[in-house]
Amino acid sequence: MDSKPKIMITIVSDVICPWCWVGKRKLEMAMEKVKTKYDFEVKWEPFLLASNLPIEGKKKDSPQNERVPAQLKRAGSVVGIDFTGACDRVPNTILAHVLLDMAGGLGHHVQNMLQEQLFKAYFTDGIFLDEENLANIGAGVGIQKESAMKAFAEVSNVAQIKDEAKNWSRSGVTGVPYFIMNGRRMFSGAQDVETFLAAFQKVA
Repeated sequence: MDSKPKIMITIVSDVICPWCWVGKRKLEMAMEKVKTKYDFEVKWEPFLLASNLPIEGKKKDSPQNERVPAQLKRAGSVVGIDFTGACDRVPNTILAHVLLDMAGGLGHHVQNMLQEQLFKAYFTDGIFLDEENLANIGAGVGIQKESAMKAFAEVSNVAQIKDEAKNWSRSGVTGVPYFIMNGRRMFSGAQDVETFLAAFQKVA
């Protein structure tokens, strides 16, 4: 029996990008539709939407009921996401990307699971993504808290994330989520399921 064609998907994203979570869910809906036809591997790469934020983040000016635009609320509900606007601070996401890099070392499945947990923590549960909370979330996917805290303190890890994010920006990625499939740059944005299905056909 012939093995299924494999589609390697790279997503350039930031943890504080709500449309990246919507895009993730739409991608997964498309993958589910053709799971008997293709094998998939998803990898997440860093983008920094607010690279100059202090490590303690920045307090949001608007009240909670004004933080989620109606269009985003609707788009989220269609794919099973509850955007609450509950977190009152915008985090610096460099350490979240350090954690995602660690998860990638445990396997793409683990990294993808962690990305989902980070989105949910920030956008739904209102959890501020500081070192302690990140370490707790990481522990939920098998990353030891002590290892995570040690990685956060490593200057070289922070520098690596900054460099990787800069490289994506320099290479022409200006908006996220940005999807690359089997090495081919496809599109940015939380596209419809049909757009993902058509992209799979092009690259398989």
